[in-house]
Formats: sequence, structure tokens, C-alpha cells
Amino acid sequence: MRSAFDRRVASDAVLGLIRRFQSEVPCHLGGGTALSGAYLGHRLSRDIDLFCHAIEDVRHLVSALPAIADDLNQTIEIRRDQRSHVRCVLPGLDLDLDIVHEALPDLEAGPQLEGIVTESLLDLRASKLTCLLSRSEPRDLVDVMMLDRAGFRPEVDLVHALRKDAGIDPGTLAWLLRSFPVEPLPMMLVPLSVDDLRTYRDDLSERLRRLAVPQPPA
Repeated sequence: MRSAFDRRVASDAVLGLIRRFQSEVPCHLGGGTALSGAYLGHRLSRDIDLFCHAIEDVRHLVSALPAIADDLNQTIEIRRDQRSHVRCVLPGLDLDLDIVHEALPDLEAGPQLEGIVTESLLDLRASKLTCLLSRSEPRDLVDVMMLDRAGFRPEVDLVHALRKDAGIDPGTLAWLLRSFPVEPLPMMLVPLSVDDLRTYRDDLSERLRRLAVPQPPA
């Protein structure tokens, strides 16, 4: 973990917003802002993902939105409310905010960075693999690639991802990756081209295929 949030990823205003939400209920910062801002510093993110383990805490945050907006002198607009997943927009910060009920317990307790409870790197690694299964966003593949470059191999982290999604397996991931989109890229803070990501995607697909179908002994 970094010694402080990367301000290119999470500005002081964004961090103040997160602290204000966390002063209301137990919740932690996850997603790309957590991974890049607190750990890797590899890309920008326009999304703030806050996870609550109690549905009552999600609903409390929704009811507190007007007061939080007034305190921070921001506009917070609800765009979609599915009770356990609420999408908001903050036009003044050009951000989307997701407040999500996470029913599963964390794999590890989330550490604090600058007074903000942040998802553990272990949980982020596992979650990013499940994202490859549940949606087709190039940014998720970018995150997996950067974690791989940092020494966290997806093949090893599959066992942790299984604790979040019992349906994940190397064969399914290998098949999905064959046609996984590699553009548009997120706004990168480190060099990365579409061709780089495509090459990585194809390599990872083959690695996972081999893991799913063990090779016979020589």
C-alpha cells in the first residue's frame, strides 16, 4: 500500500467526500479508485465505489445524501436506486458514486489510508477476477494486467476469487478472454497501448486454458 493516496486518482475533494460518507456508517472504498489510488497508481477512475456489509447502512447513506451534499457544498443526484445498489452522480466533481450492499464478508480487514477505510489488496485482486466474469469492461482487464505485472498472478488469485464467486473457473475465464474487449482504454498513468492489452489478454487466456486442462506428463 502507498503511504498516501495518489492525488492524480483521488483529489482532496474526493477524499473529503469519502471520509464524510464513512463518518455516517461502516463502509469501505473499493473498485478502481481504491486499487489505483491506494496501491498501484496506474490509471484514473471516474467512479467512487463504497461497499456496505449491511443493507441498512446503504439505506442510511441514501437518506443522508442531502445533508452530506450540503456539508460538502456539492450536488449529489440519484440516477438509479435498486435498494441494494444506488448509483449517484456528482456533477461538480465529474464523478459517479456507487453505494453497494456487499453481503459476503471481506477476505481480509480493509486497512486505513489517510483516515479512509480501503478494501484490502487481497479482496481487490479477487474482485477484479470476478469482474472479468460478470462484465466486459477493458478497465478490469487493465487492472488484472497491472496486478500481474506487480507480481500477483491471476492463476494464484483464482482460489481467492472462488470465495467471492463459486462460479468462476479457469476454463470459463479462458473462453471469455478470447473475445474480451481491449478498448477503449481507461485514462492511463503508465504507458499502455491497445496492442499491449490485446497481447496480454491472449497470453492470459492461454495460461488459464492450460490451467483448466492440465497437460499430460512428458
